[in-house]
Amino acid sequence: MKRYLAMVIAMVALMAIVGFAADYPKVGLVLATGGLGDKSFNDQSFAGATSAAQVIANQYGVTVDDVLDYVEPTDIAEYEGYQLQFADSGEYDIVVCIGFDQASALEIVAPQYPDVKFVIVDMVVMGDNIASVVTNDWESAFLVGVAAGLLTETGTVGFEGGMEIDLIIGFMNGYTQGAKWANPDVEVLVRYVGDWANPTLGAELAREMYNAGADIVYGAAGKSHLGVFTAAEEAAGRFAMGTDVDQAATAPEHADIIIGSGLKRVDLAVEAQILSLADDSWTAGIFSYGIATDFGFGTGISIGSIDVNDYVIASASEVAVPADVILKLVEAANGILDGTIVINPAG
Repeated sequence: MKRYLAMVIAMVALMAIVGFAADYPKVGLVLATGGLGDKSFNDQSFAGATSAAQVIANQYGVTVDDVLDYVEPTDIAEYEGYQLQFADSGEYDIVVCIGFDQASALEIVAPQYPDVKFVIVDMVVMGDNIASVVTNDWESAFLVGVAAGLLTETGTVGFEGGMEIDLIIGFMNGYTQGAKWANPDVEVLVRYVGDWANPTLGAELAREMYNAGADIVYGAAGKSHLGVFTAAEEAAGRFAMGTDVDQAATAPEHADIIIGSGLKRVDLAVEAQILSLADDSWTAGIFSYGIATDFGFGTGISIGSIDVNDYVIASASEVAVPADVILKLVEAANGILDGTIVINPAG
């Protein structure tokens, strides 16, 4: 009898342990094509998810690996399958989908799993179990354009986009408008790679622009725009601007040619979505981040050596930037904030 009672107690204890181990939020992260190692969008999204997972892990006495699983699709055709795998397993409370091109898959998958919460970054998909995170990328691009327009010595700057789609066209238009706001006579060259993960072609297109007279090129092309940095290193007097994160910090080997970087801060948005699930405050809907939004954060520029305000912060860049350029950037950020500067992402 005592042995039977001991077995029952042991089984109850084991069930309690198993129940406790499963009683915490689990996150499935579907990264954008191109995967980790882009030193910008995917890496930043992963950092935000990891940070949130660490908070949850600490709270429940488990590990980050217990909380967060992720996949790295290599083709958009894989998105639906990965979303389905996470949702259908019954293990994940929230599935975070990185990138606008996951929208079509999510429109199919999310309605099938009403008890699973979904997040999509960079596109709006409506649904009672979907949070759409969008960012005013054109604001950060405008600030990058202001810096490029003021710092160019040739009067010509360049823009390299991943694909010629509305999202990246918004970057290009913001950059162009910022450059011309600061320097009405500046010429802006534009190239599109047609791929998010082709730094070789990215370098080739950047060389075209540098050879055509551009001395500063801004890339918004995922891994492809790492090629811009390579091309800038090859020629004297040529520089680059990063995107999404301070790429002088994430790619320190290029800190000598990266003047500054536009900031997307998608890490904060992804982290906030996951943590809102953990504290039961998560809601579906559209969450817009940027200077000119209710959140008041989500875009900016990293440049120079000191944090000036919430939108103009220090960079790990080794390129010296004159104080008057920083002051003009503060003026531009304040103008976006108070509405005296209106950016048209559609051109």
